Amino acid sequence: MKIILDTSRHCIETASKKEYEGLIRQYFKDCRSEKEQGLMEQQIEALTYFLQHADFPGLRNRYQALGHSGTPSILVVPRNLKDMHIRLGQKTLSPAWKKP
Repeated sequence: MKIILDTSRHCIETASKKEYEGLIRQYFKDCRSEKEQGLMEQQIEALTYFLQHADFPGLRNRYQALGHSGTPSILVVPRNLKDMHIRLGQKTLSPAWKKP
């Protein structure tokens, strides 16, 4: 699954929060098929995990070092949420996770 994050005016953390909030609003506002609703639930779950566990200060520093070129950031979410990563054009950025 892929989630597009609008990082044109926001850092990865803020863009993730905005996407999460938008999905929550859509989820409760619109009537959807079971398949669409299931996909939204998976996206919400992935963003919740990402927002709770990613080391955003470290991620922000690494992201800025890559030189943001205005290309969309894509959060790639495999079955194992710990393996999610961010694609920036041809570059891949794996987040560090907070230690429990």
